[in-house]
Amino acid sequence: MASGRREFTWQACDALAAAGRKPSIASVREWTLANHGRKQGSDTDTQADINAWYVLLLALKQEKQTVAGLPDDVAALARGLWIKANEAASDALQAHRAQADAEIAAAAQQCALAEAATAGERAHAAALGHELDIARESIRRLEESLSEIRATVQATEVRHAGQLQLRNDQLGASGREIARKDAEHAARVAELDGLRRHALLQIDAARTEARANRDEYERSLLAHQQAQMQLRQANGKAQKELAGAAGRLSAIEEALSAARQQNAALEVALAQERVAAAGSAGAPVRRPGSARLQRESGFKRRRP
Repeated sequence: MASGRREFTWQACDALAAAGRKPSIASVREWTLANHGRKQGSDTDTQADINAWYVLLLALKQEKQTVAGLPDDVAALARGLWIKANEAASDALQAHRAQADAEIAAAAQQCALAEAATAGERAHAAALGHELDIARESIRRLEESLSEIRATVQATEVRHAGQLQLRNDQLGASGREIARKDAEHAARVAELDGLRRHALLQIDAARTEARANRDEYERSLLAHQQAQMQLRQANGKAQKELAGAAGRLSAIEEALSAARQQNAALEVALAQERVAAAGSAGAPVRRPGSARLQRESGFKRRRP
């Protein structure tokens, strides 16, 4: 794998030098991506290959200078050997390039499989996102229903509070009227007691009037007791209505809590699917010499 990477780098350096450009990590990356569709090795490995190319270039230059100082027949023999060596190196380079092309094709196939798996994960993530949107819409509707019920309960409480205040006012007025009548009765009784000595003839009339007043007091007292009983019955009915509304409110709050828990579970599943999709899309290309390990690791990643 290192020799194949170095051949790619040296090929890029040769092309850049022929174009009058200085080989560097950035220029080699640019040429490799433009001509092979991918990059080879890390920045450290690429820089080491570039340095080796410069060393080889310097050796070739020194070799030419050495040949230039030899006799013509020896120089010719050296040049011939150098040409043969270059031809052998070219054949080896072509073999390496063929092997590299095969490895590139295998890697491209693996990339296609990884992209297909990523597309499946993205579709699954989209489905989870749709379910999450549905859950959020359900929560929104439940919250709207809860707001309406709360408003109804609040209006009912205000209405019952007003009715209760009105009945309390009426009861207070009845009590004050009874107290006033009690005071009047007491005053009349006192007046009759004071005039009894001077008006013996009016005793029967006073007693009759006292009995009439007492009857009126009893009727008023009975009416007051009946009003109190009606008020208690109305209060009991209002309490039952409030208890029913509170029960419905509690059931809706439980449904809202369950919907929120389901929403949280869906968000966690969506986050996990996104992480898995990102991991599949950004997996680095394996070395061609370990194709069997790549297939095994790819199978392990795809296996549920």
